[in-house]
Amino acid sequence: MDQDLFRNYRRWRSADEDGRNDEADAAFMSFFPGVTGDPPVSPDFAGRTMAEIAVVRARDARRARWFRVAFGCGASLGTAAAVYFGAAWLVTSFSSGLMRLLNLMVGSIVQVAAAAHTGADSWNVVSNLGRAAAAFAASPSVTMVILAMQGVAFVALVALQRLLRSDTESLR
Repeated sequence: MDQDLFRNYRRWRSADEDGRNDEADAAFMSFFPGVTGDPPVSPDFAGRTMAEIAVVRARDARRARWFRVAFGCGASLGTAAAVYFGAAWLVTSFSSGLMRLLNLMVGSIVQVAAAAHTGADSWNVVSNLGRAAAAFAASPSVTMVILAMQGVAFVALVALQRLLRSDTESLR
């Protein structure tokens, strides 16, 4: 077969180089099927392929099921550990918050009763508001937030001035 293939190739190339188009086409038609012969597919190819696909899908389903079980167990254990270790913190925080709320309520009731007894005037109220504002502003976290807001405002002012300066220069 290889001899026929080489002979047909030489015949096609020589006819093509000499300009004999009809003879070159006929030689090409006899040469080309020998080069591109497709191997025959066995009749049970589709059946074997589908069976292999079914096996792989079953294996993937088993793997996914085991992963879900393992993930569920891990999530359950993690949740149990988080509840166990976080419960003390949660109870402490809740009781501390409750105590602060009770202190605030008792302090408010005492202040209202004392103010009603002594007669609260406007300067007394203003001084208490000023004291509360100073205590609020003296907190480090509030001070940092105020400084950060001032920094953002300064950057915005500088950017606005540059924008307006470039806008004024473009109008000239």
